[in-house]
Amino acid sequence: MNQFAQCRAMHQYYRDIFTRDIYLPEADVMPSHLVAEVLHFWSADYAALEPAIMAAQTSLEEEKALAVKHLLCAATLANQAFDSKKQGHQVAAVEGFGEQVTAHVVQALQRDDSVNFVVVAIQLLFRVGEIDGAVFLISNHLSRLSTSAPVLKILLLICLMEEDYNQAQVVIQALTADSSLIEEDAMTLLMIVCGIYKLGGCPDSFIDFRPLNDALPLPDYSRYAWHIPKAATGNTTVLVSCDPKYFFDHAQALVASVYDTNHTALDVHLHIYNCDARCEARVREMQAAFPGLNLSLSSEVIEPVRGINVHYASRRFVFLRHALEQFDAPVILLDADCLVRHPWADVHTRLDNADLILTCSDGAPLWEHVLGAFIYARPTEANFRYLDIVARFIDRNLAAQNNEWFLDQVALSFALDVLPAVEQMQIRREDASRLVSINHTPDAFAWMVTTVKNGTGVFSDYKTSLMAKYLAA
Repeated sequence: MNQFAQCRAMHQYYRDIFTRDIYLPEADVMPSHLVAEVLHFWSADYAALEPAIMAAQTSLEEEKALAVKHLLCAATLANQAFDSKKQGHQVAAVEGFGEQVTAHVVQALQRDDSVNFVVVAIQLLFRVGEIDGAVFLISNHLSRLSTSAPVLKILLLICLMEEDYNQAQVVIQALTADSSLIEEDAMTLLMIVCGIYKLGGCPDSFIDFRPLNDALPLPDYSRYAWHIPKAATGNTTVLVSCDPKYFFDHAQALVASVYDTNHTALDVHLHIYNCDARCEARVREMQAAFPGLNLSLSSEVIEPVRGINVHYASRRFVFLRHALEQFDAPVILLDADCLVRHPWADVHTRLDNADLILTCSDGAPLWEHVLGAFIYARPTEANFRYLDIVARFIDRNLAAQNNEWFLDQVALSFALDVLPAVEQMQIRREDASRLVSINHTPDAFAWMVTTVKNGTGVFSDYKTSLMAKYLAA
């Protein structure tokens, strides 16, 4: 695991997951408002907090007190790295930032390297992308960290990101030997089942991987209701699937962006879960708002269940397989909260008019080797084979109530593994930033909303202008 390039490139979301909760009871002797600001409210106001932290009086022995203070200062700095602090944009840290955090960590551990302090140090270094430093501490204190849940989870994520499956197996064995370390944490369970599959196993719980190799029947496509049939134009169709709330909050603007940039060169099909009369009426109004646009509508019923958002995210790929056959024309599946920025014909030409285009991203974990925000597919036999595997995988897992986040992307990513090599080679893999940019770069085909969905900036401004131009109340 030299250089840890994949870990450094991964989305900040993953570096936040196991570092949000910092357990530092030794800080209880510090002024409570300072501890709360740093560890509970995640304040990043280092200029104001550092002098106050360092000047605080405590009952601790001086060296231990300084260790606590330096960890709190490191945490204040590291709070700047949180995904939420950057409106979900992936922004490189300023030069010297990681070194500044590391310096505080070193000062702390030189004074007190008790296990709890080492764990906190590893969490903070990992959060700010100082992977080498985090791994160095893990290696030097491994025997004392064998029952530390945060450290084992961070180490497993590092192993999977860097494809060190031998080491991953050791960590998985340590975690599964003591269920209290996992604590039913969904991300940890996701890492474990994906790691086991890559090691040659076939997990059948949490997420069931057996459908990848079982020749199961296709899902029941009779569940779909067609409200506004699709006219056969032969045009590429943008497929958007969502629930009613997401339709009103996001998908209307996406349809407007398709029309604004491509006019009638692309068709649009809306697949709305639990579509009601209000949704259908609004879609019919949109037909008038976008003259000439071939806009169609279908729906399916999803009963209230735990993890219904997983149904919303995943069932669209089951419908995609059916829609591709029904439309008998190319389909672009987009997240409902995307906005199109450019004509598709120009983009597709630059992509060699490929039959299947899947997006990928540097620093994506193995369950996101195919991102679900964008798929382009023509109705070919090879594409049907791939989407059949995806649809069966999702359908069987949802039926088994394995409503786990990332189910859709697990299906898309691992279904590739069972395709013949020649078919895998024919798939066009394109960097996601060129097709659905989370940083809203000007040349991308579409922009995707960040993890902060109500954030401000160019995405919000573009969305507001589209709604005002075409769908003003």
